[in-house]
Amino acid sequence: MTEEFRRELNFRELAGYIAQDGRKIRSGMLYRSAALGLLNREERDLFRRLGIRTILDFRSRRAVRELPDPVFENCEQIAMCAAFENFREDLNDSPREFYQMLVDEDQQGNIIAAVVSSIHASLVYSNEAYRLMFRKLLNSEAPLLIHCSQGKDRTGIGALLIMLALGIDDEQITRDYLLSNEYRKSFIEKRISSMRLLHKLSDNVRTAILAVEGVLPEAVHMILAEIRERYGTYENFLLHEYDLQKEDLEKLRNLYLI
Repeated sequence: MTEEFRRELNFRELAGYIAQDGRKIRSGMLYRSAALGLLNREERDLFRRLGIRTILDFRSRRAVRELPDPVFENCEQIAMCAAFENFREDLNDSPREFYQMLVDEDQQGNIIAAVVSSIHASLVYSNEAYRLMFRKLLNSEAPLLIHCSQGKDRTGIGALLIMLALGIDDEQITRDYLLSNEYRKSFIEKRISSMRLLHKLSDNVRTAILAVEGVLPEAVHMILAEIRERYGTYENFLLHEYDLQKEDLEKLRNLYLI
């Protein structure tokens, strides 16, 4: 049913990915998307039919005020920012200045990939929004949907953490993370077209466009590599950062794998 939503909404479910024990993520349980205020009337009807019990909105307070989620009956809807306030909003309010910074002569060399990837990597540590997400999952409060403004950054990291807990390997986690570039292809291409009128499309500008309108491969690679470097194993990371004991991981896998 998720295929019936407009592609630019980045609305999809985490289903079918294969865990290390050979089981797959169940269908109809775990969803991710951009802001639900973007849904049209037909898409809201489709959403109701999914039977989602819990919605976690990872946006800032400002973003929630400016584009509130629709209210859905029989569904708990919680807004808790998964990043520092105004994450992305300020950046997206003035993209021209942002791109100009990258093409100035004193900004030679591609700095944006390192900066954005570092910011994203920091979000997986001591994050109360993702702690709440795991509590809801452990309490069987699914089907559950997580979303942010564009369904790619804070939501992408939330999905990454769920997949780590379910024992999905790096290759599949990376594939899911980068799918946002396919779903948001029209936004990326529109920005590329507009920037051609202003600048030669250097590697800096192309990377900046992907950072704003899509996701960077460098970000997911940095997140996973840094977790391994700090904690050795993903299980150790999940224990220390999210208090997920061995029995909690087993419960999550029994609930959401088949």
